[in-house]
Amino acid sequence: MDTLFLLIGLALAATGLALMLRSDLLYIRGGTRRVPAQIIRHQLKKRGGATLYSAVLLVPDERGGFIEVRDPLTTPFPTPVIGERLTVVHPTGHPGKARIPYPWFRAGVYGVLGYGFVICLLGVTGLG
Repeated sequence: MDTLFLLIGLALAATGLALMLRSDLLYIRGGTRRVPAQIIRHQLKKRGGATLYSAVLLVPDERGGFIEVRDPLTTPFPTPVIGERLTVVHPTGHPGKARIPYPWFRAGVYGVLGYGFVICLLGVTGLG
């Protein structure tokens, strides 16, 4: 029974790491650009009675114009505030994939998933 839970944990941690790496692959492979952006509104999502907010950014594109990009992170409160100017990152040549950099948050998610993966792997193999 313990092995079943360890295998489920291993599968969940591996899936989480794979999804994180997939979303970061363009950032890892190619160069990144840091550009100024402005929060112009928040996109609302209703889930199970809760309201979640995603910041919508006005980001300069590579042709001298601007595009609207929704930050992939959703929060239970509207932050950053509308009108706030901040620096965002995007893979070179892909301004539509711009996002607000949360390096400590992303490092924490990688750390928790990696730790869970290693612990479950050690438990399944009997080395831990």
